[in-house]
Amino acid sequence: MAQHGLYLNESRNPAIGDPKAVAAGAKLWATSCAGCHGPDGSGGRGPNLVKRQVWHPLSDETIFNAIRKGVPGTDMPPTNLTEDETWKLVAFVKAQIGAAIENQVPGDPEAGRRVFWDAKVGCSGCHSIRGEGGRMGPDLTDIGASRPLALIKESILEPSKGLHMNGQEGVTIQLKSGKRIEGLARNRNNYSLQVLDRQGNLHLIPMPDVEQLTISTRSPMPDDYGQRLSKQELQDLFAYLARQSVRPPASARENQ
Repeated sequence: MAQHGLYLNESRNPAIGDPKAVAAGAKLWATSCAGCHGPDGSGGRGPNLVKRQVWHPLSDETIFNAIRKGVPGTDMPPTNLTEDETWKLVAFVKAQIGAAIENQVPGDPEAGRRVFWDAKVGCSGCHSIRGEGGRMGPDLTDIGASRPLALIKESILEPSKGLHMNGQEGVTIQLKSGKRIEGLARNRNNYSLQVLDRQGNLHLIPMPDVEQLTISTRSPMPDDYGQRLSKQELQDLFAYLARQSVRPPASARENQ
């Protein structure tokens, strides 16, 4: 699933992917769903549907049935929406939680490519795409097929939001030899520590050699891109990353 996107696209309902249906679904969401799931599906009293996709993909039919029938044992009630209205709501949900490459993301991907590879912006200093770029941050070659647009935006604008530091701890290490190493902690335990520095070098460090270890509670990724980049530059960057995939979108495959 990680290689082939995190959205189960089994439905052929014409509302899915239709901008007019998505817009109509957005209005239904605002009046019927946003109170529990948040205006963008990121959660509230109800679960975060966007991040749920990372570990438990939902098919169009599953979403449709959950809306129409509710979810037993939860606060999710059935609705009185018509079948057509329900599919429009499903179309909006998919636009929020489906893989970014499967949705129409506004912006200029070519302009976004220039933003990403601009040394002053710094994205490519830590992230790689198709073998080019830095190695400290996650590889983004398949980011458009493996993450919803909402999570791509969040990772750029709020990189420390809800952060779970599984192999992404920013660390500064002062060795007893006097050497100082900064980077991301990998496979840390009581006996040794692996650190990936900004040059992509992996250091295996026995803990007895460590004089001082400082672990950051925030992501090493800068959190000021919302101020450094214009709205248009951000939108173009989102569009560029949304198209990063190791395979074409489903619509292109169906037309082959």
